Amino acid sequence: MNKKPIKRHKSLQNLSREHHDGLTFSLRLSKGLTKNVDTKRLENYARWFWQSHLIDHFEMEEQHLFPLLDKDHPLLMKAIEQHEELRAFFKQEHLSRVAIQAIADLVKLHIRFEERELFMYIQEHADKKELERFSKIHNQQQACPVWQDAFWLS
Repeated sequence: MNKKPIKRHKSLQNLSREHHDGLTFSLRLSKGLTKNVDTKRLENYARWFWQSHLIDHFEMEEQHLFPLLDKDHPLLMKAIEQHEELRAFFKQEHLSRVAIQAIADLVKLHIRFEERELFMYIQEHADKKELERFSKIHNQQQACPVWQDAFWLS
């Protein structure tokens, strides 16, 4: 299979780079589960990533990118539904191993959807001036801090 890399519009490149951090997060959770790492360590990591990265990322998309599409657009509705599903997990008092795996799977699924479908649609159909305006709002990649407990390596 010879897939060419996706050519991302420059206004969406920072969000796409942030998605790499999300895919790394998902992979680390899955590895931790496979290695039977203590659930509390995984939950601590998941909640830290949610607080330090995903909340701001979702808010940027919802407040500044998603309004580039009609509010009833099916791709937009799917993205918002996935955001809400992830929010619901993090409202739980405790995260079970099943919930942690579901979070890892949904983050991966959601990022793949945004990259392959939603962002492709936006860069092809959104008003170019609006995309330029968005690039000025989100003009740098959100830095993802380092988590010190490298449980995925044990």
